[in-house]
Amino acid sequence: MKKVFMRYILPILGVIGVVLLDQWTKYLTVTKIGDSRIVLWENVFELVYVKNNGMAWGMLQNQQWLFIVMTPIVLIFMAWFYVKMPYEKKFLPMRILEVMLAGGAIGNLLDRMFRGEFCQGHVVDMFYFKAINFPVFNVADSFISVAFVLLVVLVMFKYSEEDFDRMFRLKKEKAVQEDSAEESENNAVEEIIKKEEVTEVAEEATAESVESETP
Repeated sequence: MKKVFMRYILPILGVIGVVLLDQWTKYLTVTKIGDSRIVLWENVFELVYVKNNGMAWGMLQNQQWLFIVMTPIVLIFMAWFYVKMPYEKKFLPMRILEVMLAGGAIGNLLDRMFRGEFCQGHVVDMFYFKAINFPVFNVADSFISVAFVLLVVLVMFKYSEEDFDRMFRLKKEKAVQEDSAEESENNAVEEIIKKEEVTEVAEEATAESVESETP
């Protein structure tokens, strides 16, 4: 039970936590900032309220349907990949990063689906680095960006090709072991049936022999 909690339930709670944090900051942005702005560092960093209908730098504006279709596909792939990962400490960083990516993706997906007309909504952004005129972003974007960069670093410098080969080989070996166990069980059942049949034949032969010897 503990293994199930640590491997599956806790990560799900982590994803929910990221989504709640993202949605809470967006709620505060809409209700507290509105058309104004909060200057945290003069000419460097501000909090603003921006409705984003696409991606950063104005890309894919008003293409919500594309994000709404692609995000679930990516999430399904991530879930499949997560299940494939061996439950070992070595892969703990990757599991944490998957939680961050999934939480961020779901946070922005909810905006695009429900913040406005259904499936035509906008993403709420609020963090603005004015010093470098960086595109305004939100908590979900932060989780996605940080997790993606760290994931690339892990793939390049921590995990080897053998790790990924073993990741998928473990599942294959497990399947082979299950098939072998099932085959062994079937063979054992067949052997028992054969022994019972032989015993029945022997008993019948003995009974017939006794009857023939009886005057």
